[in-house]
Amino acid sequence: MQCITIKELSGNTKNRPIIIHINPLGLLRIGLNNKDRFSNLNIILNQVQSNGGNVAIPVYSYSYTKKEVYDILNTPTTLGEVGEYLRKNNKTKRTIDANFSYLLFGNDFKNRNFLVSDYSSFGEGSLIEEVFDKDGYLAVIGGVLEYLTEIHFLEKKLNINYRFDKVFSGVTIDKSGNKINNKMTYYCRDLDSNYSSSLAQLKKDIKLTKLIKIWKLKEFNLKIEVVKIQELLNFVKEKLEKDSKFLWKVDGHE
Repeated sequence: MQCITIKELSGNTKNRPIIIHINPLGLLRIGLNNKDRFSNLNIILNQVQSNGGNVAIPVYSYSYTKKEVYDILNTPTTLGEVGEYLRKNNKTKRTIDANFSYLLFGNDFKNRNFLVSDYSSFGEGSLIEEVFDKDGYLAVIGGVLEYLTEIHFLEKKLNINYRFDKVFSGVTIDKSGNKINNKMTYYCRDLDSNYSSSLAQLKKDIKLTKLIKIWKLKEFNLKIEVVKIQELLNFVKEKLEKDSKFLWKVDGHE
């Protein structure tokens, strides 16, 4: 475990942005109640940005997959109370992805993330690709790889055969209130297959490696479990070369 300050976290993510998924259980030590915990987390994220760091927080809505309008400033996230609190307090930081949006606490993310246009959530030009190309991090507060939607990006790069690109059309309301017709490409599971991706074996195996680092924020006693996304790709690639079903599960069975 490495104890770091918020300023050091900012330095770590200055040139290597980090995507952080949040399990509320991981916030128990940073406040007496949820209101305090969520507020303190919001303070941390904005301080990281103020010190030059770059953090992305998922606030997915899956709007186009549900045939709903995506209002960047007002569509709620489906990811629970923490994400919704952060979204309401940082509305202008939200990206344009109508299915897999993020709040970007940082000044070095590409402007592409905020310009409403056709977009591929896990493909070329995506936020995840940007983090990958910058040798950035994936991280979780409150659990080892418990939430890792970005694995679909790695699956796409590795050409797995149970997902495919599917285009969803819809309407996005931008931050100025304009309604824009556009398309979102989602790397979907093939519903005709009885296989889908599973992190069960990945979680077991990666615990045996030294890939996962733990950063503990001194100011708030907050633990963040971190892995470099490029190292994770190489790890998964090696596993798939030995077992082509490493990331598979048969429906109804882990």
